[in-house]
Amino acid sequence: MDELRTDDAITATFTPLGVERAADLAIERYGLQVTGIRRFDTERDDTFRVSVGEQRYVLKIANPADDLDVIAMQLAALQHVAAVDPGFPVPRVVLDRDGSASSWIDGADGEPRLVRVLSFLPGRTLDYDRTTPEQRRAVGAAIGRLSQALERFSHPGADRVLAWDLQRLATLRPHLAHIDDAEARADVEAELDRYATVTEPGLARVRHQVVHNDANMDNVVVDDEGWVSGILDFGDMVSTAVVADLAVAMAYAVPSVEALADPAVDPWRPAYDLADGYVSTRPLTADEIDLLPHLVRARMAQRMLVNSWLAATNPDNAHHTLRANGHAIAALRRLVAAEPPNPGQGES
Repeated sequence: MDELRTDDAITATFTPLGVERAADLAIERYGLQVTGIRRFDTERDDTFRVSVGEQRYVLKIANPADDLDVIAMQLAALQHVAAVDPGFPVPRVVLDRDGSASSWIDGADGEPRLVRVLSFLPGRTLDYDRTTPEQRRAVGAAIGRLSQALERFSHPGADRVLAWDLQRLATLRPHLAHIDDAEARADVEAELDRYATVTEPGLARVRHQVVHNDANMDNVVVDDEGWVSGILDFGDMVSTAVVADLAVAMAYAVPSVEALADPAVDPWRPAYDLADGYVSTRPLTADEIDLLPHLVRARMAQRMLVNSWLAATNPDNAHHTLRANGHAIAALRRLVAAEPPNPGQGES
């Protein structure tokens, strides 16, 4: 297995592009009659919401260190999903005046950067504390449907070395040193040991394909009633285990730190509501079902390792990158101590 590159774009810094420049690009490159624009808070690129009257678009300007094949893969995947499952709510690729899905611009420091525009999916981001089991099952069903739509999709950009790919977890062991809390570091190290003996060998026995790989709460859009209405942000797409895609999503459904403090709270049940929905649209094999809880726990360790690494690399942004670590370590401890259910065992 390849070593994880420490010069990955995940740690690359850049000079942000100004809002006025972004508005000019929307007008000049895409012919959009901009009536409003605002920046989104993102970790590794410039992303803006562009208003054209009542219409909304997303203008994305890539990090200068981003892999061009990866960006091409993201655009191709969105076009593929729109073709094979036209009713599935993902952003649509907006072509520029020349009919291209992306084009080059000069960045704030003169460096070449890639720009593209996507349609905007209305709604609010998912909040698991405000969901019912049925709504969580609907999220899982949507993730399964997207996975099914991507089953026959392939692209050279998917064969990438990515810190957020669960099949690369073992390569993150050197970053244990960045976890300051000794008890948390020991818990993560124990999970890495379990990964080496159980999870990693299991990954060799299950299906692999290109998957979304990042259905966190910011990337799932819901309507006013709380029902899933879209999936965003294909930036972490990768060819990996099919079941890992579900495990990533489940990790975000684990109850909050405050809820986990109550020993009567089942740490697994909300996450397995997603699994129940997922298997209704894309059944799992027996090996994948067995692997699922191991991958959910592995994701918690992965969050601790990557976030601590990013905070050490860029201390000025540590408040942002470390914000999820409290939940990750509390969840890992409760998940290790509790027995997971099987998909399909939830309440009807």
